[in-house]
This record gives sequence, structure tokens and C-alpha cells, in this order.
Amino acid sequence: MKKSSVKGWCPGAYQPMVSGDGLIVRIRPKFAEFSSVQIKEICRLSQKYGSGIIEFTSRANLQLRGINQSDHERLLHILNQLDLLDPDLASEARRNVIITPDWFQGDLSKQITRELYLRLSELPDLPAKFGLAVDLGAIPRLQNVSADIRVEKDSKSTLLICPDGSDFGRPTTKSNLVDCIIDIARWFEATRSPSAKRMRDHLANQALPKAWSLTPRNTQNAPLRIGKIPQGQIVGIPFGQCHYKDLLHLLSLSQAKSIRLTPWRSIVLLDAKTIGADDRFITAPTDPLLRINACPGRPMCQSATVETRQLARLLAGKTTGTLHISGCSKGCAHPKAADITLVGQSGAFNLIQGGQSGDTPQKTGLTGPHILETLDSL
Repeated sequence: MKKSSVKGWCPGAYQPMVSGDGLIVRIRPKFAEFSSVQIKEICRLSQKYGSGIIEFTSRANLQLRGINQSDHERLLHILNQLDLLDPDLASEARRNVIITPDWFQGDLSKQITRELYLRLSELPDLPAKFGLAVDLGAIPRLQNVSADIRVEKDSKSTLLICPDGSDFGRPTTKSNLVDCIIDIARWFEATRSPSAKRMRDHLANQALPKAWSLTPRNTQNAPLRIGKIPQGQIVGIPFGQCHYKDLLHLLSLSQAKSIRLTPWRSIVLLDAKTIGADDRFITAPTDPLLRINACPGRPMCQSATVETRQLARLLAGKTTGTLHISGCSKGCAHPKAADITLVGQSGAFNLIQGGQSGDTPQKTGLTGPHILETLDSL
């Protein structure tokens, strides 16, 4: 199967990405949080300058779709007024930090993340998708979230800096934690080959310094589920995409004072009224849509040859495992293996069992009812 070209970078606010429906402008909220005023204004911007479609990414960021090139500068000006812009493109690129979304005011996660923000300029120039994860709850939550340097605690609550791809980390203290992050980032940049753009890839061929292989990591992982948590209610966004009117409806109904973005394409409604069942959002942890990843597909994506989201809703609940529907072989929505992967090619779908979108398919050229028949026969 012909492999589509994967971009080596993600869009930002300063450097948007061209797609089939216009520019994609990504906004990176500090500490993964938007105030009620900020998110309502973002909805207004989506209506005025974009297509009305808002996306929530696996990096806990938000994207506006369909922005006209002629409106980009004006949009940046308003985002800056809302305190949603970094000083420049280089600063924005460095602030690729995910924080576990159930942090509390004043806790260690927020303290460390704040210090990281202040010292990002000390990092070397790193590959575009290189990122950090601050995961300092009692149990790690971000183990399956893409990151290259992880801030965690071991089973005895010792602070660790963990290079992704290693089962070990370096013990540290709060006072020198960020120094250790800068050290391992500089080691990565100084020793990697040009093709090794992620820490995991680099460690496949390069041993870590001894000091970084002393303490075993905590192997537990407990991603936050849809439902109530002490900070509020987690509500899922089907496929990570919604219309600004639906988001405004959710904000009005919940009266949330602010929202936090998660890396699982959901949001935390903070200090809010509990929301019941709503077919525009996911409010039950057993919803079959949670087992499906589907990219925007055609016509939003220039690489896609098929529509994806309508098929995803049709197939919800008709498979027992995970399902990934990709408009092309890039697999942007889920760059990992799934139980079933359907990949668009020349207007039809290829089927891959237990693999990723770029793997060799077991069945090809599936369309319409043949997809359901094939899934039923597996």
C-alpha cells in the first residue's frame, strides 16, 4: 500500500497547517486550561474566521479549522489579547508540554510545569514533535501519551526524570528537576543521528548515561475516564471534533468556570453542574465511540480519499475491540496499532488486523456494506 507523506511537525498558532478546508490553527493552553471567557471567545473566533469546527487533539491542544490566510494576522492579534499566544514561534514550539489534567492549584504538577515554562529557552533546538509530560499524581496517567521526557514518581514517590523508551529514570529533587530535564534534552540533541527525531527511536541505538538508568519506573497507568472527578466532570468529544455552537451549549448547560483539555480528546468541566446524556458529547465511560479513532477524512484533509466520521458512527458498537478509521495511510488520528484499522485508498478501504495504518492489509477495496460484512466475518 502506498504510504502517504507524514508531516514532521504539528500546526501552531504562528505556523498553521494548510488543509482541505483552509488553515488549521493550533492553540496551546497553559496548564491545559482555558477560562470561561477564553473558550467562549475562541468559539466566537471559530464562527467569525473559521469553519465553525473546533478540534481537541491528543496533545491536549485546541485547533480552529477553516481559517482564511487573509484573517490569520487578525486572529493572532486577538489570541494575544486573550493571553493565548507565546512571544514568538520559537517559544511556542518549545512549549510542547502535557500536564496531567487532574492537577490541583498549588500542587507539584503545576509548580514544575510553571518552572518549565519559565526555562524553556534553555532547551536546545529539538525536533518539532519532541515533547515533555508532567505526570506527578499518585498513579501515572500519561504513560500511553506521546512524550519524549517524562516527569514521574516511582512506587516510593521519588521524583524521576524518565527518557521515553527506557524502563528506568533518574532520581531527582524538586530543586534540580528542571536542570535534569535540560541536561537530558541536551544529551539527546548532542548524540542523536539526524533520523532519530524522538527519544524512543534514539534509545533503540544509543545507551543512556548510567545516571539515567538507576531507578525503575512505576509501570502503572490510569488514564482519566469519562465521568466525575474531584475537579469536575470529564466529557468526551467524539473523534475530538465539535461545532462551536455545541461547545457553547455545553458551557451554558454546565456553567463551567473553566475547562481543561485532556490528551484523550475529552475536556474537564471545572466547578460545573453535572451534564447528563447528550448525543453531541460522550458522558458515559462505556460509550462505544471511545473505542474508535477516526481522522477528519475527506473533504477536510487533502490526503484523504474517503469520508471517515460517518462510517465511524455507523460501526460504533459493532466491533468488540479498538477501531481506527484513517482517510489515508498516515494514521494521524491513531499512530499506533488497533484491533481493526480501516485505511482509505482510492475511494475504498483496506483492512488491517492488529496493526497500524501503514502496515500490509489483509483485505483491500472494501466499500459500503462489504465493510460490515467483513467485520462480521472476523
